[in-house]
Amino acid sequence: MNTIFKIGDKVILSDDRTKAEVIFVSDRKVRVIDDNGFEYLLPKSKIVLIDKENDKSNAYGNSFYVKEEDIKNDKSQSKLFARNKAERGCLKIDLHIENLYDYYHKMENFEIVQIQLTHCKRQIEIAIEKHLSKLIIVHGIGEGVLKKEVHDLLRIYNLKFFESSNGGSTEVIL
Repeated sequence: MNTIFKIGDKVILSDDRTKAEVIFVSDRKVRVIDDNGFEYLLPKSKIVLIDKENDKSNAYGNSFYVKEEDIKNDKSQSKLFARNKAERGCLKIDLHIENLYDYYHKMENFEIVQIQLTHCKRQIEIAIEKHLSKLIIVHGIGEGVLKKEVHDLLRIYNLKFFESSNGGSTEVIL
């Protein structure tokens, strides 16, 4: 099924179930912005259009059970609810160039790294401004050039970070 997206459509990111709004549409990709102000450039296959007619609880029938209401009302479960809410304070930044820029094939490696670092810096500043608790920056394994540049950038911001076990990402504590 080939969904046609329009600017202003409400969508869900299929990987992490984040709600967002479409702000730009190209042939293969869609740029969206989530409720926290973060922008994503994703392939059309990674987003799902929210059907306005079915985005209500009554679309699922008359007897609809909402588990979150029980969690909010049960004081013994309130810590679990708060912990899950805090986990939403994490942003994942994927710096793979194919996710950031459509026309990168004829660019020099230096230009690609500059685009990736500019995007990373912008997302770090937004995360700090939004008071998020942590970032996960996916830089890939490769030759390590981008990873080194990202770590240098994090040192400029005086942020604590550590590398993942496979070396393809860095977790940052804000």
